[in-house]
Amino acid sequence: MLAADGAFLPGGRFVALPRVPARLLAEGFRRAVLDFLVKNKVLSEELCARMLAWRHGGFSAHNEVSVAAEDAEGRKKLAGLKRNFQVMSGAAWLELLCRHIPDRYEHLVRYVGWYSNRARGERAKAAWARLIRKVYEADPLECPQRKGPMRVIALIEDPGVIQRILEHLGLWAPLATERSPPLVPASWPRHANPPLTYHPVPDIA
Repeated sequence: MLAADGAFLPGGRFVALPRVPARLLAEGFRRAVLDFLVKNKVLSEELCARMLAWRHGGFSAHNEVSVAAEDAEGRKKLAGLKRNFQVMSGAAWLELLCRHIPDRYEHLVRYVGWYSNRARGERAKAAWARLIRKVYEADPLECPQRKGPMRVIALIEDPGVIQRILEHLGLWAPLATERSPPLVPASWPRHANPPLTYHPVPDIA
C-alpha cells in the first residue's frame, strides 16, 4: 500500500501527520504475528496470552527513515524494487511465480485518502470546466449575472428537447438539411473544385 503520510485540507494544502511511535508499531507487529501463529495452529491461545503479558515482548520496529517532499528520486526508490534479478532453478521460479498470482477479484493495490477512487472522482467532476478556464480564461461555472458559482443540474441529450429550449430562448439556428441545395458561388462551375491557396502564418504556440 502506498499512502500519503498526512492529510489534505479542503483547500488542497497537505499537512503531514506526526510520526507514529516505534513502540506502538512494535506492539501492533507483535500482536499480528502471534495472532497469525494461533490461527495456523502453531501456537496455542494459552501460550499466546502469556507471551502478550511479558514485559519485554521481543519485537521492535524502526520508522526513522523518511523521504522529503522534494526528494523525487527517493520516492521512486521507496516505491520500486530493491533487486532486479534472481538466479534459480525452473521449479523454484514457477513456485515463486505462483505466489504472485492473486485470487479472483483480489485487490493488489489499495488507494486511500486523497488517492482513493471517491476523492479522485470528486476532483474529476469539473475537469472540463477547469480545461475551459485554462484555455479561454473564463470560468464556465460562474454565473454571468450574479458572479457566483453555478452547478450542473441536468444533462440534456434529446435533440427535440434541445430545439424547444433554444427556440424558447430565441437562439435556435437550424443547420442546412439534406434537402437544402448546396451553396455554390455563381463564378465557379458546378462540377469544378474551388481554387485552393496556402497562406503561411507565424507559429504562435
